[in-house]
Amino acid sequence: MKAPCYLCGEDSVLDGLCGRCYAKEHPLAGVPRMVSIETCKRCGAIRVPGGWKRIPTSLSGEEEVLEYQLWDLLSREVKTTSKDVELSLEELNRLDRVLHMRLHIEGSSHPSLPRHHEDYDIEIRQSYSTCDTCGMASGGYHEAILQVRADGRGLTEGEESEIAAIVTDMTVSQYESDSKAFVTSTSTDQYGMDFYVGSEHLARSLAAELESQYLAERKENFKLVGQDKGGKEKYRVTILVRLPRFTTGDFVSVAGNPCQVIAMSNGGLTCFDLRARSRFTMNQKSVKWRTLEYLTEESDKRAFMIVTHAFGKPVQLMDSKTYETIEVDEASLDFEFSTGDTVYGIELDDQLYILPSAPSD
Repeated sequence: MKAPCYLCGEDSVLDGLCGRCYAKEHPLAGVPRMVSIETCKRCGAIRVPGGWKRIPTSLSGEEEVLEYQLWDLLSREVKTTSKDVELSLEELNRLDRVLHMRLHIEGSSHPSLPRHHEDYDIEIRQSYSTCDTCGMASGGYHEAILQVRADGRGLTEGEESEIAAIVTDMTVSQYESDSKAFVTSTSTDQYGMDFYVGSEHLARSLAAELESQYLAERKENFKLVGQDKGGKEKYRVTILVRLPRFTTGDFVSVAGNPCQVIAMSNGGLTCFDLRARSRFTMNQKSVKWRTLEYLTEESDKRAFMIVTHAFGKPVQLMDSKTYETIEVDEASLDFEFSTGDTVYGIELDDQLYILPSAPSD
């Protein structure tokens, strides 16, 4: 015969207590009735002992951010007594800065006892301030200036959009690991783009990416801006990334041959040799790179309509603007075409070269 539970008199099962009394004496968690949370109004960062904890950039919307903040708070304030527990939150009431929540916990107080359910009502008091990162950003703090220019020309709209997207993506990706990974301000004018970057490390990462992607040149200079508390001189770096004179679609000379730039990437420069009618790729370490010269921009190309074509004979083209007709060798149109199609060409040194684009209607 089992000894009775010393609290209620039912049969004891563990330490002189029945299962129900044991669960009451050994709750699944220690839960405070009231807790406080301080968050950054601008970015949602949470104040924790010793500083601020940034929220993941993958979160979207106020509700997702709030849910993350609450669970982060409860992970520090709620002390579970068993590893095998499941927690869920239910909102009871929401005021301006006070949340009334119910914490549901399911688990077992001891491996030999069945699982049971416990509920706890919690009052969560919210307060807002500005985290250190947002404070620096709003105050104009920056350790580096990233300047993006192009050699002998302005940036194209496409380049501006691409560069802005690169800066945004890389800033977001480094935000969680670098408290200064922010861009204080940006400016765009006829000369190029300027980014005032909070973190020198981020600025260097951005410069390296742009240098690689656009096959650009990079220069740095430093300016003394003051001293720290220990008297050590502080410098601010300005990083200039200068894109080449040409961009995709423009015309260049390589080893004396006229070429059209087909693509620019980390792997190098892909060109179409207009004289040899062949593609090739080179990088900045190639011998050919030393012979690279800018010729003219893509907008100088001309449109022609194919007027007549007979097998084995020159192809007659009509300039779409002047309506003048010229003849070109059939081999220069190394793609499928028909009478009435529009093709494009570029005149360089009094020689017309047909471009490697497929004909369009």
